[in-house]
Amino acid sequence: MNSIKHTLLKSVFSVFKYTKIHWLLKPVYRGKGVILVLHRVLPESTEARIGANSRIEITPQFLENLILFFQKLGYNIISLDAMHNRISSKVKQRPFVCFTFDDGYVDAHEIIYPIFKRHQCPYAIYIATAFPEGDITLWWYMLEDLVLKHEHVAFTCKGENHSFNTVQPKDKEQAYAAIRNLILNASKSEQDAVISSIFTPYNIKEENYADQQLNWNQIIELANDPLVTIGAHTVNHLKLNQLTADEVHKEIQDSKTRIEDKIGKQVNHFSYPFGGRNEAEKREFKIARNCGFHTMTTVREGAIFPAHRHCCECLPRLEITGRHQNLTLVDMRLCGIVTLLRNGFSRVVSV
Repeated sequence: MNSIKHTLLKSVFSVFKYTKIHWLLKPVYRGKGVILVLHRVLPESTEARIGANSRIEITPQFLENLILFFQKLGYNIISLDAMHNRISSKVKQRPFVCFTFDDGYVDAHEIIYPIFKRHQCPYAIYIATAFPEGDITLWWYMLEDLVLKHEHVAFTCKGENHSFNTVQPKDKEQAYAAIRNLILNASKSEQDAVISSIFTPYNIKEENYADQQLNWNQIIELANDPLVTIGAHTVNHLKLNQLTADEVHKEIQDSKTRIEDKIGKQVNHFSYPFGGRNEAEKREFKIARNCGFHTMTTVREGAIFPAHRHCCECLPRLEITGRHQNLTLVDMRLCGIVTLLRNGFSRVVSV
C-alpha cells in the first residue's frame, strides 16, 4: 500500500511540476504557515546506505538552500513561541515557517546550530531525554552496519532462529526492515535483550555509536541562545499508543521535567515520537495537553490555519527528508498537494 501511495504521489508531482497548476492550490492550502520536521543534517555520504536511515538525513547545503528558499518566498522564519501567538492573531502577516528537529542528534549542535546562527534564524530541537542520558541505543545505525557489512545475518531471538540473505542491496533493505520490526515490536522490557541477541554475535557495540547523540552540556549551551527552542519528545522515544495511559503520561511528563531541570527554563513545546496516525491518537493528545505544553506536533502533513488554535495538541508538520532534497517538490508541498492526497479535501489537518 505504501509503495502504491508513493508511486501515485510521484506521478502527481510530475504532472504538477510541468503544468504549474499546483499554484492554484496556494490560496486554499497554504494557511498561515508551516512547521517543518527534520531529523539529521550530515555531509553527503558516498557509501552505500539503508534507505530508512538516509531518508531522515539532509545535507548542510540543502538546509542552507531551504532557509534561503523560504526567505525568497517572503516567509518569516519564526520560533515555536511566535508561531503559537500567530495562530490566534487576527492581524494579517506574511506566512511563517518553523524549523524543528526531532530526537537529539549531535548534529543539532555541531552542524545545524552554526547554520542558523549565521543566518540569525530561530529553530527548535525536540529532545528524547534518553539521548543525552545515554539510555537509548542507536540500534537503527547498528542494524544498518550489520546488514551492509555482512552477506548473511543469523541470530536467535526469544527462542526463535532468524536467518537473512544480505548479498544484494534489495536483500539488505528487506533484512533491515524485518529485523527493525522485531526490535520495534518488542516491549520496552524485552528490547534490550532483543538488541543484544542480534548484535552481540557480530561484536557490534552500542558505545561505538554514542557520539552521535547530544549531551546535556551541548543542550544547555543551545538553550542559552534565544535562537534555539528546546522542546520535549518523551524519554525513550517509544510508540505511545502501545503503552498504558499511565506510561504515556510518565514518558511525556518526565521528559518535560528533566529538560526543565537541566536547562533552567520552562519547556512549552512537545512532539510525538513517530507522530503518525498509527502512533499518536486522541488519547495521547489529551495526555500531552494535560502536561501543560503550549503546542504539540505530529507528522500529519498539513499547514497551520487559524482553526488550529482549538487543537494545539495535534499540529501538523511537513516532513523534509533526504529522499527528496528538491526545492521544487518543497514548493509543491507548500501548495498542499500532499495534504490534498492524504487528507481528502480537508485543509485543517488535526486528528
